[in-house]
Amino acid sequence: MGTDGEPLVEGAHDADAAPGFRSLLTWPLAILFMITTGIASASAVFVWDRRPESPSAVDIGFADDMSAHHSQAIDMSITYLSNGGTPFLRHMAEEVLIYQIGEVRDLQAALAEWGEDGADENAMGWMGMPVDEYAQPGMATPAELGALERARGAELDDLFSRLMIRHHAGGGHMAAYTGEHARIGRIRDLATTMARGQASEIVELGNWRTDQGFDPVEVSDLPQ
Repeated sequence: MGTDGEPLVEGAHDADAAPGFRSLLTWPLAILFMITTGIASASAVFVWDRRPESPSAVDIGFADDMSAHHSQAIDMSITYLSNGGTPFLRHMAEEVLIYQIGEVRDLQAALAEWGEDGADENAMGWMGMPVDEYAQPGMATPAELGALERARGAELDDLFSRLMIRHHAGGGHMAAYTGEHARIGRIRDLATTMARGQASEIVELGNWRTDQGFDPVEVSDLPQ
């Protein structure tokens, strides 16, 4: 019994006797709560960042069509390196091989990740400009490719630089559109880099042709 006659209940006044004790107990709980919340948030971010991509028709179409477009530029560059001897044009052809082979690899890897086979022979429907895959803007015709194979010397220099300017102009048009309309960030970035690179090479090739006395290449009939 207490001094006032009330029953003495063990622990009844513990909180009053030790006012800091309850706060000491709550700190570990608060810390545990913060750690748990942080882990949960980090896990959510991890899962969100690694969620399956949902590509649009632009992403898929560009990856497929630009692979075919690049493949022709690669073939033309191999032809020039086999038969041409002008250092500047050999350097340009080597750059096409280095960069565009890598870009084709990245585009094909993206298609594989998305479960797309890239076997569609129709092109550019995603831009509202449906054509056969090998009739895309800037693509050389079979006759032009045959002439490139047979050409030598200055004739080869003229034809290769002219075809490559037109090829870059057509590809740059597709890449610029994709840089603005693709859904997947890495595809937008890759397309933007392509558009800038091909525009730069058009200028370089055009300046070289002027210095060599070749006629300027008109690309006004190609989308810019």
